[in-house]
Amino acid sequence: MSSTECFPLRGVIEGFYGKPWTHQERLDMIAFLANHRFNSYFYSPKDDPYLRERWMDPHPPEQLEQLRQLVEQANQCGLMFFYCVSPGLQLEYASDAHFNLLVGKYRVMYERGCRHFALLFDDIPLALMHPNDSTRFDHLAEAQVHLTQRLWHTLQQWMDDPNLIICPTQYHGLGSEPYITYLSRHLPQEVPVFWTGRFVCSPFLTEGDARYFEQESLRRPLYWDNYPVNDLAMSDELHIGPLLHRDPMLYRYAAGYVSNAMQMAESSKIPLLTIADYLADPKQYDPEQSWRCAIVQVVGEADAEAFMQFADNVRSSFLNDRESPVLMETLQQFRYRFLYGDRGEAVNRLKQVFAEMEQNAIRLLDGMQNRKLAREMRRWLEKYWHWAKVGLVATALIEEGMKGRTVHAAVHLLRLKRWMRKTERLPAKVCGDVMRLFVGAVLQEATKRT
Repeated sequence: MSSTECFPLRGVIEGFYGKPWTHQERLDMIAFLANHRFNSYFYSPKDDPYLRERWMDPHPPEQLEQLRQLVEQANQCGLMFFYCVSPGLQLEYASDAHFNLLVGKYRVMYERGCRHFALLFDDIPLALMHPNDSTRFDHLAEAQVHLTQRLWHTLQQWMDDPNLIICPTQYHGLGSEPYITYLSRHLPQEVPVFWTGRFVCSPFLTEGDARYFEQESLRRPLYWDNYPVNDLAMSDELHIGPLLHRDPMLYRYAAGYVSNAMQMAESSKIPLLTIADYLADPKQYDPEQSWRCAIVQVVGEADAEAFMQFADNVRSSFLNDRESPVLMETLQQFRYRFLYGDRGEAVNRLKQVFAEMEQNAIRLLDGMQNRKLAREMRRWLEKYWHWAKVGLVATALIEEGMKGRTVHAAVHLLRLKRWMRKTERLPAKVCGDVMRLFVGAVLQEATKRT
């Protein structure tokens, strides 16, 4: 595919809230990104205090050496390493002292080989917080433009072709909001602006929205896509499904696309591989085919089939509200056969399905070749195993009731209620409401008969 028919900047940002990746995970991720057609990595973990809460303090020597190694690794791989600082919580925009501290932060990284920088103003109040700033500037956007222009001119003194990206404080919407239009129209055109789309986590990114943003702001959006990140309120979701609902023509009106990864670095690789396919050839991107190939690559051929069956039950996210489609179809077929066909055969088939779920869960928990992946996904795999046990007990209850064994059915009814309590105490989101609705129907029927 022609380079003019894909996104010019294709990146991943370590920009989540939660425990940052380890140094080894970052080295591994940089190599992974370079091998899969990404061209940039953004160092911006929210819980690195030296980027955000304590940005005025220098990085400890050990961390600086690790950052130097990351820059060196990225340079060797042909990947742009972006060093990101988020000073907005304490920053006084009118303060020369604060500006000099900020410049010094970037200078230290420049001296260690970094040539790509980002200034992030996300997740701070959309107002000036310091009296000196309120006296000097009319609003927050004006203050941020002033600071960015000063920083841009400084970077121009260091290098002929500087690279600086800005994340605005208001980073989602239509693009016609007063804050973002002022900021975008007054920043240097060479400085891209991050944008997440209509929402913080946008279910759709469309060509039309990108065109409107460009029309209103006079610049193309650089998309910061909050997928597959699963921090904060999404922490019980496992975002390993394929990238969905990104317009195949989006690249025509976008400065680039950056994916915000999960705290779980190894797990992130599955959706990131689908994102790599989309970014490299958006017109030909096939989510399901890409996803299956990604699972084989990350999980391994030997465990791929078992993992695929598990993964089908953890697909839900803000991109996809259809959970457990295969299991849902299985349960619907069971209901039809049980009501209108061979009841014994229907029960036996259902028993086989839940037994296979149990076997797959055990295999993935204890025997999956990619042990790091198994560790990261453990709580979702355990919930999957619990749902398998619930299914087996529910099936036994149905079978005993079908045979008229009232006492045995009563025992299984108590077991089912106990397993449901144990399972629903686990917060990981697996199977959506599919198993809960199935068990609810079984309990309702069993109660009628007792």
